[in-house]
Amino acid sequence: MPYPKVYIDAMLLNWGDRLFHASLKHVSAPRLSRARLDDEAARMRAQLARTLKRAPEVMVKIANKASSAQGMGAVRRHLRYISRSGQVELEDQDGLVIVGADALRDLTDAWQLGGWGVPEKSVRREVFNILLSMPPGTDRQAVRDAARDFACLEFGDGRAYVFAAHDDEAHPHVHLSVQVRGPDGRRLNPRKRDLQRWREQFAEQLRAHGVEANATSRLTRGATQRYPTQAVVHMVAHGETPRYWRAAANDTQRRAGWQAQSSVFAAWREVARAMAGSHSLEDRQMAIEVVNFVWAMPVQQDRPDAGRSHTAPREAPERSASDHSPKPGEWGPAVER
Repeated sequence: MPYPKVYIDAMLLNWGDRLFHASLKHVSAPRLSRARLDDEAARMRAQLARTLKRAPEVMVKIANKASSAQGMGAVRRHLRYISRSGQVELEDQDGLVIVGADALRDLTDAWQLGGWGVPEKSVRREVFNILLSMPPGTDRQAVRDAARDFACLEFGDGRAYVFAAHDDEAHPHVHLSVQVRGPDGRRLNPRKRDLQRWREQFAEQLRAHGVEANATSRLTRGATQRYPTQAVVHMVAHGETPRYWRAAANDTQRRAGWQAQSSVFAAWREVARAMAGSHSLEDRQMAIEVVNFVWAMPVQQDRPDAGRSHTAPREAPERSASDHSPKPGEWGPAVER
């Protein structure tokens, strides 16, 4: 028997937030007003739809993260790099366009001498260099406009920053350099949860500019592809062989990855159960799509079942509207509810 909509929405929100926003926010559905619950449930259904149809994932990362000496010398070199020594225009927090070697020199002088100033050499990071990127084929102007809006929302408190859009690579991307100190002297100190929030904010701005974009974690998608760090990329480009990094995971890493999926499988399972019990045909259809999505996850190839091949993905079973509720442990290690 189908459950009332308010129950379905509450279950969807509780388990969906664990799945997509576990480290950021988790709103207890019973504490929400009915109108707010409707709005949040609609947001979650939209998030599910984007994920199930595999909308392009945004990438946001802090470049040169391991570096500790980030004085003006390092900042100057990075600004020369992202502006191609003044040939690619920069745009600052006030919308001022900076192009040409002389304008670039004026900018670096202003950063070094203005406000709190940036010492020529420093043992502390003075500027965060952030990379915002989307897959090939994404509208480049939309990426640039979304990056502008993202920077304004996240750092528009009087903090100095500049960004440059690069069009010389397949992936449309923007380099954003943000001063660590704000006008009140407080220093930025982004954590892992901040980076995820930045991803979500950038994806939201892209959608506002007409680009379908998503910001889910690798665990949520069951992704297993291993991406090299920038240091590894540079080593390979120079003909060197990285000692520790490998493109393919070994058996131990595959088993660890499978176990790490436990809580994710549990959340997907409960989302499917909630949608399967809905009065709405669209919700019940989405429950079937959830099951098929989880069966098709790349991590399913690493299922440690006896005799299971690691080379061929397991086919998703055929499902009907009357067989839409996953059984406990069906997708992965059984998890206590």
